[in-house]
Amino acid sequence: MRTSKHLIGVAIFGLALGTAACGKNKNKDQTETPGSRGAAPSDPTKASAEAKASFNEVAQRYKTAKERGALSASTCDDLSKAFNKVYKEFGAQMAVAKFNAGAVWEECGNVEKAEDIYQQLVQEVPKYDLSYNNLGVIYWNRRQEGKALDYFKRAVQANSTTKAPRNNLAAALRNKYADSPDQDTFNKAEAELQRVLAVDSNNRLAYENLARLYYDRGRLKDKSYLLLADLVVTQAIAKQKAGDLSESADIYNIKGLLFMQKDNQIDALKAFKKAAEIDKNHTDAHMNIAMIAIRFRDYKSAEESISVALKDRRQKKNVEAYLGLGVAQRGLRKYGDAEKSFKKAIEVKGSDPRALYNLGILYHEHIGPESEKKNESGNFDKRPYETAKGYFDKFVSQSSGNKDLAKYADDAKNRVNNINDYFKNIEDMKKLEAEAKKLEAQAKKQEEEEKSRLRKLEEQMRNQQQPATPPPADKGAAKPADKPADKPADKAAKPADKKK
Repeated sequence: MRTSKHLIGVAIFGLALGTAACGKNKNKDQTETPGSRGAAPSDPTKASAEAKASFNEVAQRYKTAKERGALSASTCDDLSKAFNKVYKEFGAQMAVAKFNAGAVWEECGNVEKAEDIYQQLVQEVPKYDLSYNNLGVIYWNRRQEGKALDYFKRAVQANSTTKAPRNNLAAALRNKYADSPDQDTFNKAEAELQRVLAVDSNNRLAYENLARLYYDRGRLKDKSYLLLADLVVTQAIAKQKAGDLSESADIYNIKGLLFMQKDNQIDALKAFKKAAEIDKNHTDAHMNIAMIAIRFRDYKSAEESISVALKDRRQKKNVEAYLGLGVAQRGLRKYGDAEKSFKKAIEVKGSDPRALYNLGILYHEHIGPESEKKNESGNFDKRPYETAKGYFDKFVSQSSGNKDLAKYADDAKNRVNNINDYFKNIEDMKKLEAEAKKLEAQAKKQEEEEKSRLRKLEEQMRNQQQPATPPPADKGAAKPADKPADKPADKAAKPADKKK
């Protein structure tokens, strides 16, 4: 989990407000408004009363327009022209007016017009540090880090007491050190931050950058610097509680990173959430929340946090953001969205094969089984699994030689083999089912034939058991007697008389 490369741009100035920013910067401490105090040759506080009055009239128009809501393109054009008119009338003493002419366009989203005006100003008033600073931020956001670093250095050279450009210079050096840790870059970044703190012991940005610098050195080179980072964080939080510093989302984010170094995810999550509470759009805090949420399978929180992080235009080139978003959406069964996120990761960084592995998992473990459940035809659709195989094969090919991905490459190979075995099992099952149906049909046919035979046999047996019908009498037979036979004697013959 990397910390942000986001830098500080200077907002519009208004002399009537003590040269504090009246636009984007609303923090309690005035350390984010470099040039508000100092001895730059173009110091607007030393301008003539007439120049200040003209400037303040335009600054008040800006303030009134802001109170009505977001500035329209026509309002931006009018205000920019008005600030530029003040500069043309009063010259270098009102360099801040031309600076504001560019800052208005930058606030309205037209960075190209702002860049043109800042470039004109560095030619016309070479000692005005804030124009260099904002140009540095513009180039930094375009990922032209080398060019940005050069402009931050020129800002510091133009005004040795400047704060925001010096902080940005230190931040740029810190990020350079994080990408390629060498002692010289570390020493330069540390020295710049120490200079800021020497003249402003309550400079919040300096505390943030110093804590990040020590954290990076601790995780990359020397673990003892993690203790220094923790000391800076602890001191900054104490100053915040005392009211000397405004609350810092960055400080709490670094506190969370330090907890992660100790594998204390619970307290880390609390610190990251505190950072997001202070700054609801804090990119790094939301990315870190998402990574922990994924580990805890809290996919809804992960999706929400990464969606916030992706509002930062620099994150749109961060492959980790799209990989994390895809995993969260896959866990939420938003398979179509997950596929888009993984493909976006490939678009952002085609050399990173991890999205291919995740696409394989998506089709193998989720889309394939889901399509089987919804398939009412009964016919097996192997296309999702074939797609999974294709992604796994590409992943294995692209990850070859990458030791960090070796175990995933082995898993991908096993999954391809498993899918092939699954296909074979499906084919074998089809053959068995076909054979079973054939045997079932034969058995049914035999059963019907046996039933038919038994019915015929039963019919025959019934026919054999019925008695025969007697034949009719012959025509020559004697007729019955007309008269009955003689009756028997009524009485028996009397016995003979006894002999005398």
